[in-house]
Amino acid sequence: MGIFKIKNHETSLPLIQGGMAVGISLDNLAASVASEGGVGVIGTAGIGMTVDGYRKNFRQASIDGLKNTIRRAREKTRGVLGVNIMVALTNYAEMVATAVKEKIDVIISGAGLPLDLPSYLDDRSETAVIPVVSSLKSATVIFKRWYGRYGYVPDGFVVEGPKAGGHLGYRVEEIFSEDSSLEKT
Repeated sequence: MGIFKIKNHETSLPLIQGGMAVGISLDNLAASVASEGGVGVIGTAGIGMTVDGYRKNFRQASIDGLKNTIRRAREKTRGVLGVNIMVALTNYAEMVATAVKEKIDVIISGAGLPLDLPSYLDDRSETAVIPVVSSLKSATVIFKRWYGRYGYVPDGFVVEGPKAGGHLGYRVEEIFSEDSSLEKT
């Protein structure tokens, strides 16, 4: 029995590995984390570069790369696997649909508001969907939209405050301001 539950998926550790893109978080890292009891996450931005001839048709290479990476990870672990799909991707819809079709356990989605993410699920889907938010306001917008349109509530949230780093766009003074602390966010 796990101690951390996301939808119907349980893990023995309350740990979700960051889905770093462009070839960092692929099947080996995600499967290793999942095998040790956490949620292993595949980063999807740039995943098409793992496919031979990707420059000829990057959109298709991205879909093929995602399928191949999920399948390779599944061969290596029975643990919980997820993908990190940024809303900002030009092929976001295709990537989400592919991940759901491949029966990924968890989709984490940020870099924009994933307002239609539940529309890719059906009644039989076991895929958990977790938006990335930076404020209570963005979480509220997502919650209201998902519940109002789809009768669905997020299976969790990833909350990124000003000290999360990455591509959040906080100004230097906001990083050190008490008003921007995660607790106040």
